[in-house]
Amino acid sequence: MDEFVIHNVRFYDYEPRAIQCMSYEEESYRLALSRSDGAIEIWNCQNRPFLQLVLPAESDASVEGLAWCDGRLFSVGLHGYLIEYDLSAVGVKARYAVTGGPTWCLALSPDKKSLAMGTEEGYVCLFDVGSDDVLYNKTLEKQEGRILSICWHNGGNHIVTGSINCVRLWSLMDGRVTRCSFVHNKREEIIVWCVAILDDMTIISGDSRGSVCFWNGTLGTQTDYVQSHKAGVLCLAVGSDQSFVIVAGVDPTIIRVSLAQTGGKKGRRARWIPTVKLRVHTHDVRALAFTNEGKLYSGGVDTILACSSYPPKVVIKTPTPLYPGYVSLGRQSDCVLLRYKERLELWRLGKPRVTGEPQEMFHAIEEDRQKLVELHCKEGESIDWCALSPEGFWIAYIVKGHLKILQFFPPTLDRQVSIRRVRALSKEIDTSRQVMWLGEEQLVSVTTKGTIQFITISDMEATVESTLTPRSPVQSLASSQDGKVLVVLDVNQGVTAYKLESGQEITLPKYSSPVVSLCVNPFTYDVLIAYSDSTIKEYSLRTKKYTNFSTNFLPSKRVHNGLSQLVSAVRYMSYDLNNGTLIFLHDDSSLLVLDSAAVTEYDDRYMPPNKITRGNNKSNKQNISGSKSPTRNSNIGRLIAFPRLHQVLFFSHIRDKNIISVEIDPVALHDQLPPMLKVKKYGGV
Repeated sequence: MDEFVIHNVRFYDYEPRAIQCMSYEEESYRLALSRSDGAIEIWNCQNRPFLQLVLPAESDASVEGLAWCDGRLFSVGLHGYLIEYDLSAVGVKARYAVTGGPTWCLALSPDKKSLAMGTEEGYVCLFDVGSDDVLYNKTLEKQEGRILSICWHNGGNHIVTGSINCVRLWSLMDGRVTRCSFVHNKREEIIVWCVAILDDMTIISGDSRGSVCFWNGTLGTQTDYVQSHKAGVLCLAVGSDQSFVIVAGVDPTIIRVSLAQTGGKKGRRARWIPTVKLRVHTHDVRALAFTNEGKLYSGGVDTILACSSYPPKVVIKTPTPLYPGYVSLGRQSDCVLLRYKERLELWRLGKPRVTGEPQEMFHAIEEDRQKLVELHCKEGESIDWCALSPEGFWIAYIVKGHLKILQFFPPTLDRQVSIRRVRALSKEIDTSRQVMWLGEEQLVSVTTKGTIQFITISDMEATVESTLTPRSPVQSLASSQDGKVLVVLDVNQGVTAYKLESGQEITLPKYSSPVVSLCVNPFTYDVLIAYSDSTIKEYSLRTKKYTNFSTNFLPSKRVHNGLSQLVSAVRYMSYDLNNGTLIFLHDDSSLLVLDSAAVTEYDDRYMPPNKITRGNNKSNKQNISGSKSPTRNSNIGRLIAFPRLHQVLFFSHIRDKNIISVEIDPVALHDQLPPMLKVKKYGGV
């Protein structure tokens, strides 16, 4: 294999964003979670979790509660609105004002026909969910104090809410309110951060004392009490069979509290007892989601999305990945464009002094990296996407859906860096949500209307050359190096390739797992697709069949090919621009190089053994003793992994024998987090 020089970009100023709340939809395996900056992430958890969609944060963003309803996503926040999102257009579909101002919590009824939310002024507002809209229903009687948590009973006729110093059970049939009060010191308030209710009307609450209380919902009396944590309990999740509840909070230990029979000869009674403890997070845990498959998703201040299950104890941590459109390469230049919330930075990579040293050695820097341009947007605005042209002379970015194009003039011996803005934009250019350069002065824009516009720049004027209307809304794009082939992934996981010169449209076969990454071979125009189950397939647009590599690169069920050992899904893929057989890909913790032309061998003894049927033991022994020695077979494709100590955000090939790896140090990221809960231990703190 050829030798490459890796440019380690570790100066990206990555800002951690805590997880605020989450909601899981069983039917689609999708997990929606909100970040502290107001952005909402849609994760697909069908196999290995991966980030499928990002809803950008707005200026007044505040997401305090999320709820799924038949594929529709709703949220509430301190802005005082119930918001429904259009996942196809990646934006807000409708807003509905909520009585009572800032809204702290949101819950969906079991029949998925109503939404209930609690407000700052003590109101519980009910909205009816229609087939295509949401209608206001009613507001329950105002109560004293803000409502911080809310939950529906499975019967659909009762709602339980948590406030300061009390828990309330609301009957929607007769309007009666049952109050469950705490016995506490009047000088200290007890804040009920989370509530749940079981089928037998047992109410469960977690409060600021670090305790979990169990109430008789019919009588309003406390039946049990567990001091589970050393600080406030912020979230809880009830098990599928309602025999246990999982709690966590400021004390990041995740504890399972189970219902068990206790007592002796005098009698036995059911008690709630802490049984299992998981130390997954380092800081406050703010959100939990338990699935019917027995998986627990958790997140909080440490920004990590964790998936755990018990028994057996399995914990998979997924760090925050880089959002699409945050890093853009000029793959025929030495420049990289980095996007932040309110600014863009264009960097020229350093040049190493190659002296023919052995492999895996650090090269001395002949010319250090250089920041060429730093662009800031106006106050109150944020950048939603950015793209750098292949040769690095054009910059495109999106602000509030509006496309902005800049021409970049690099520094020379007789002039400094300069930028000129393309102000003549055609009125036919629609608002955009993602852009990509097909070549110099040729741009592709995915509009909020669901179309794809091909934009040409000539004499500092941008015009729409043609428009493409896909069958389904676009999720992501990929193109060949020369811009002759465009591959589109839609929201229904369909992949379509367009030959732009001939106008031919080719629909690729669907696979059972969702797509995580796409790229196009620069020489043969074969489309390479990575799926969430670690399967990689290469499709030939010429023969309209899977390539020989795709059929002979053995799946993980037969022979270990390296991909099955990845903890996280593949994040990004790219071909070697000089060699169409080398593929560069990465996950969160390793760099991977796949040689699709290499022939490797394996022997049959690594294959799973065949089933031995019961019958004549003598014949079975003869078959085993008389079997031939393992035969050696060959398969196409060799995968080489390079583990990294830092989190890998982006990994791709650039021109010549250079590759770039954008990484962040987990320790440096941890230093930016707020202080964690300090617990005194024996011999230390």
